Amino acid sequence: MTDRADRLLWGRRAKDPARGKLALPGGFVDFGETAEEALRREIREEVNLTVGPLEFLCSQPNEYSYHGITYPVLDLFFVASALDITGLHALDGVESVHWIAPGDLDLDDIAFPSVRRAVEVFRSIRAAGGGQSQACL
Repeated sequence: MTDRADRLLWGRRAKDPARGKLALPGGFVDFGETAEEALRREIREEVNLTVGPLEFLCSQPNEYSYHGITYPVLDLFFVASALDITGLHALDGVESVHWIAPGDLDLDDIAFPSVRRAVEVFRSIRAAGGGQSQACL
């Protein structure tokens, strides 16, 4: 999620895996949901925001370790803007929220490798002057 200054919205994780690290709002798709519906639900649950149109950024393979089991997952990344940020606050599984410019991010502070790769895609597209609908690199 971006703001008018093209900063990204991050949540500091309150739970493992990767407790204390930065993550983008998101989560797992529930049975019967589309990826877009799941993302809208997760954003409401985690940071209390409603977003406008979603634009696909890219997909990245990842591994998610939970209770001693590592699951192969495919993370889908979208770019969106909040319709109104007055209700923004940390909720489910989020310790705190932060707006951070992509160039100011310490990639080592990001929770998951797939998110680091997606940030690199986002940076590359923005550096090339491209919009959100550019193809994934």
